[in-house]
Amino acid sequence: MKPAVSCVTSDPSARSFLRSALKGFRLGFFPTAASVLKSPPRGLLVIDSTLPDMSGRDLISVLRGDKKTAALLIVLTGAGPYSPAAAALSLENGADEYFSFPPEAGLLRARLLNLLARTAVVSPPAQKPAEYCFGALRISPEARTATLGRERLKLTALEFDILLYFLKNQGRVVARTVLLEQVWRDGLEAGPRAVDKRIEKLRARLGKFGSKLRTVFGLGYIFKM
Repeated sequence: MKPAVSCVTSDPSARSFLRSALKGFRLGFFPTAASVLKSPPRGLLVIDSTLPDMSGRDLISVLRGDKKTAALLIVLTGAGPYSPAAAALSLENGADEYFSFPPEAGLLRARLLNLLARTAVVSPPAQKPAEYCFGALRISPEARTATLGRERLKLTALEFDILLYFLKNQGRVVARTVLLEQVWRDGLEAGPRAVDKRIEKLRARLGKFGSKLRTVFGLGYIFKM
């Protein structure tokens, strides 16, 4: 399933930029603060600081003050060059991230995926299964064993952790930066290319089942049956 992002802006050029920068996301658009407050979306909001009926910061304050929308993930974008003071004020008002507009597309995508992944980690299922089973693949977090059919997979510690992370987040796009932050072990090589190499090796160890670990162009990877 594509990650969902709602964008609040009345600027045609901003809408065009977001459609281009966030390819691979499921996008929704709101032209005004009033339209958001009338039908609040779920998930993550990218809010333009300059709206026709209310400032972006004021909209954040209203959303944070309502129990129904207080838990929304919110990213604010401001006009002009980046200002540490503007960023600090936005975060103090309740934004989870702040960007000057237009942000670098790759960084914006990575930060949005990171926010969504952190929410998934902070709010885990109430009951953790003893094993994760997907078709012939079975993985036991406690025993740290993985089997495919009757064959036990020979995985490195990092490969096991990567596979487990994908199984816990089945159907969710995971960015390379998220894997580096959530899974990577201290002392190991780090960087997007290192992630790609590890994914390639993991796919090879999974054989035909490795095709379930798919590349999402420009975003990262997704495990999907």
